[in-house]
This record gives sequence, structure tokens and C-alpha cells, in this order.
Amino acid sequence: MMDLAEAAVAETRSTLPARVPDDAGWYLYGITRRSTDAEGLEPLSDAHDDAESPLGHETGHERLQLLGEGNLAAVIRRVRRSDYTAEALQAHLSDPDCLEMMVRRHNAVIAGIHQEQAILPSRFGGVYARTEDVAAAMREHHDALLAQVEWLDGCDEWAVHVYVDPQGVRARVRAEQAAEPLQHQLAGARPGRAYFLRRKLEDELTARISRKTEELAHAANDGFARLAIATRAERPAHLSGGDSGDIEVLRAALLVHRERRDELVAELGACAEEQDGWRCAYSGPWPPYSFAAFSAGSDDDRHDA
Repeated sequence: MMDLAEAAVAETRSTLPARVPDDAGWYLYGITRRSTDAEGLEPLSDAHDDAESPLGHETGHERLQLLGEGNLAAVIRRVRRSDYTAEALQAHLSDPDCLEMMVRRHNAVIAGIHQEQAILPSRFGGVYARTEDVAAAMREHHDALLAQVEWLDGCDEWAVHVYVDPQGVRARVRAEQAAEPLQHQLAGARPGRAYFLRRKLEDELTARISRKTEELAHAANDGFARLAIATRAERPAHLSGGDSGDIEVLRAALLVHRERRDELVAELGACAEEQDGWRCAYSGPWPPYSFAAFSAGSDDDRHDA
């Protein structure tokens, strides 16, 4: 819980507005396709807004609104800007439950809209002083944003983590080494020569384990990627775990069209059990955070009164 709170503060520390006399602002959840010709602010359906505001005890509950610009619409809510300064969020670290509720609220609104139509999620804590600033950002990037919305239409994000059993990989590589000439030389070697051969075999073992682990990670990713229209994969900077447990060797975000959902779930479900030395864990479907984060406009656009 503390990790989530600290991550939220770190994400917003450099972009949140300072407290100003006119404290009203507009919280941006994301950008979606405009579905009406009405001008100005339009109330969003209650179906997207069925949870109590996380700061309702402080600010009162404000309805979600749609702000149209061209073929786009911003999903926004009137808030008190001082509730979203870096200082305010830092203060919430003493009550992480409250900050976690705020983050969950942000994600719940995005997820509700995502179920009905594509949305480009905004990062947590994005508050604009004026609706004109939001409209200007959409106007400036209109065509690129619209193309991105259309590309994401009907797609979900899935998170996949691939793990390898280091003991299993090591045993397999050792078995491969057993039939090699160096092993036979070691059996009849003098002590000095035997020491040199053992060091060489151990170095080769380490290198082969690394290559085998890399091969397993790539093989897993290739199997998932064939079902996705886009992927973002990375190797963890630090391979956690050790000989006593599995190690995570790959993290991937998959953008998958909903018509392939059943096929993907079947593939991931099969891989959740160990597959020749590796297994995966997965979650989803989610809004496409890894593929469509929206952050148009400068800090000045967001913070001017």
C-alpha cells in the first residue's frame, strides 16, 4: 500500500499546481472519441461515475463531465487544486488508505469508460486550471490523438510476467555438459589440470544458463506476441529470486483486440503451469495504460490560474 502511495507522489511531484487563491481546477482522466455535437461541458452518464469521490468529505461530489473539441472529448471533473499539490499528496502518505483510494478512483473511472469505448488514459494527478487549457491541448494534438483513439478501439492491455526455474535450467544444462569431451578429460586429469577443467566447465555452465534463460524468455514472448497487435517487453534490471525459487526474466504488456481474448486467455492459462522450465503469471484485461498515456500540454498550460 505504501509503495502505491509513494509511486503516486513521485509521478505527480513535478507537475502539480501550487495552491492559488482561486482553487478550482479540472481533473483530467483521459481523452476519448466525441459522441455528440453538443458544445461546451456535457454531464457524463452516471454509469461511469457510481463511486463516491475519494475526497468527497473534503470537496463534495462533483459529476464527471465531457469537454468536446473537434472529434475528441476530455473526461474531466471539477476539483480543488490544492488537494492535488505535491505537498497535499505527501501529507496523504500519513494516511495511505486515502491516497490509494484516490488512485483507485482514477483507475476506476478510466476502466468504466474503457469498457464502452476507447480512452487515452491521463496519468494520475493531472489537474488543469481552466477548461480552455484542456481544449487547447486537444486542439493542438487533435489528429494524432484521434488516430491513437481509433487504433486502440476494441483493445485491452494484458500484463504478463515470465518466470524460469533456475534449478531446472541448471540441471538441464549440466546434463548436456555430461556428454562433452571436457567431462571425460576431467575424469582422468591430474589435480592441477582437473582444477583448470572444473573452472572452465563452471564458466561454460554459467554462460549456457544465461543463454538458455534468454531463449526461454524470448520463446515465451514470441508465443504471446503473435496474439497481440502491439507489445512492450522488458527484462527486469535485477533478476529476483535464486536457486530456491523461480526468477522473473521478462515483463510484457500486450495490446490485444477483444475478439482474440478467449484465444489469449487459453494460451496464458496453459502457460501458467510450468512449460519446459518456465511459467507465466498474468492479469487483465486493463485499459491501455502502457500504450496510450496522454500528457499533452506544458506544465504552464496545466497550472496557470
